[in-house]
Amino acid sequence: MTREGTRPFAAFIAVALVAALLAACGGSDSDSSSSTQATTADGSAANDSAASSGGSRDSSQAQQDGAQDQNRSKDDQSQSQQSSGGGSGSRNVETPLEVSGGGSEQFRTKGGDNSIQEYGDEGDESELQEAAEIVHGFYVARAEERWDTACSYLAKSNIEQLEQLGSQSPQLKGAGCAPVLKAFTRPLPAAVQREITAVDAGSFRREGDQGFLIYYGAGQTVYAMPLTDEDGTWKVAALSGSALG
Repeated sequence: MTREGTRPFAAFIAVALVAALLAACGGSDSDSSSSTQATTADGSAANDSAASSGGSRDSSQAQQDGAQDQNRSKDDQSQSQQSSGGGSGSRNVETPLEVSGGGSEQFRTKGGDNSIQEYGDEGDESELQEAAEIVHGFYVARAEERWDTACSYLAKSNIEQLEQLGSQSPQLKGAGCAPVLKAFTRPLPAAVQREITAVDAGSFRREGDQGFLIYYGAGQTVYAMPLTDEDGTWKVAALSGSALG
């Protein structure tokens, strides 16, 4: 393979690493929420002390506040179950795979960058089906928070990159692929996860042990996902596809 042929893969891997780092920045919401609740609780205590002469009204207000706190607690527990691996089984987050085919010609843009669409040669129907099932399976495993399964779809080079990223965090140092991928994946609503798992495969371009699956995602947006052949099995070579066009 020429150096020119490897450039698309380097670009995709770089995008994947940036996406992983951005996903790791989603932990500040809970801290700000806790701070707001603490301030509210302190304010309520001060008001109750200052208005001790209105005992019955304060008692009624306290009962209402207690009921609201219980409702918030139930909502928090429900959200926590949805975002954890144990609660994912109750969510329908999978969009069924489609393999419409048609080749890469349909994805070419006049005057645009068609380096992916013209990469290597067009794979046959069985190769397209195999690549589509691998990419779709990876997305579904991530959506359902089955981290070990998701890592089984990843190329060795991506697993090594994830572990290297994890080594920069004291909490993840020495951790394997699954806990690092979990830490770098921001929890999303089930509706969004269903959109992410939408794959309608149209083309599989390959050259040697590298290839690209070109597919329609949600909203008919065209994406390309790089794959690497490892010992006769195609592996996903990025954490997400990149939009074409």
